[in-house]
This record gives sequence, C-alpha cells and structure tokens, in this order.
Amino acid sequence: MNRATTFVTGVLAGLATVAGLRYYRSRATETVAYERRQLGDCEIRQYPSVVLAETVAKTETAARKRLEQYLAGANTAAERIPPTTPIRAKHRPLEVTTPQKDTATAAPVRVCTYLPPQYSPQTAPEPTDHTVQLTVETPRTVAVQSVSLYPSAGRLKRTRDRLFASLEDTDWVAIGSPFVFRYDNSLVGSLTGRTEVGIEIA
Repeated sequence: MNRATTFVTGVLAGLATVAGLRYYRSRATETVAYERRQLGDCEIRQYPSVVLAETVAKTETAARKRLEQYLAGANTAAERIPPTTPIRAKHRPLEVTTPQKDTATAAPVRVCTYLPPQYSPQTAPEPTDHTVQLTVETPRTVAVQSVSLYPSAGRLKRTRDRLFASLEDTDWVAIGSPFVFRYDNSLVGSLTGRTEVGIEIA
C-alpha cells in the first residue's frame, strides 16, 4: 500500500469515526422537545417552559466545565443529572471557541444547559458552585439556522446573516441577540456535534 492510499484510507476512517460519534451522541443524549415549522431554509421552533442551569465565564470552555460538574453531582443532592442537548452559548459579539484553541471573547460568555423535563423548579437540585444558577425559562419562539460544516467564527457570522435575512420579509421580530446551539455536551462538541445559530422572535 503506497503513501497516498494509506493517507486516503486514514482520512476516510477518521471521517467515519466522527460520523459514528455524532450518531451515537445524538441517540444517547435527550434533546429538549419543541414544535417546529419551516421558514425557507431556517426553522421556527416553539419551546416549552424549562429549567436550565447557566453560568457566565471568560471562555465557553470554562463555562461548560462548570455545567458538566453540576450535572456530574456538584449539587446539593449529590445527584447525577442526565445531560440534555442543546448547550446554548451567547457571546457578544457572536464568536466561537474550540477546546483546541480557546481564545478570549470580547465580553464574558453566558452558557446554559437545559435540565431533563422531569425536573421542576422545586425538584431541581441547587448547584454547590455559586457561579452556576438555576433559572426557569418561559415558553418562547426561536428562529434557528443550521451551520454547515465546522462552526468557525466566519461561518457562524454568515449563518447569523442568513437567519436575519430569512426574517426580513416576515412579521417576526427578533428579540435580543443571537446565540449558538450545540448538540454535544462534551468538550469536543464543536468537532463531533451539529451547531445552530438561533434568536428569540415574537
């Protein structure tokens, strides 16, 4: 087997491994339920009321680590909470970090994870880390645009622009600033899971 053939075989094997990880994690991790309808190439989603854990940190990686620790048992009940996708991150301006190259954002990043539907404000265990807080998100409508391929900063911004363009000729009004949905709760989520840009609308 020559070097070219070995290289191609290695690349194909790597792609197959990533695809397998994405499939396994999409099946193994519960996703927040919502109602959807299509608007061009973006989706309009109606999310129910849900309890979420959120934190603000200098980097997305640091914020995700705190949330992972909370889910792993860093709470008053010492209870392991099943992870739920998506992870939501809001940067200002909209940027992206990766576990391999974690760059500081222009402002702190707010990251939250949704708790499984069996948890209510009364039954959700309180975090032992004071930087992690539980909040209740009321029902909301969100417009979402998928990010193609690897979610680089440039692709995130282009996806945001496409999302706003899709809303221009409609009766929907964007509320607040865009955020990023990630569908993998591990620290390698940006490499193995799908990514979306979303914004609340009314």
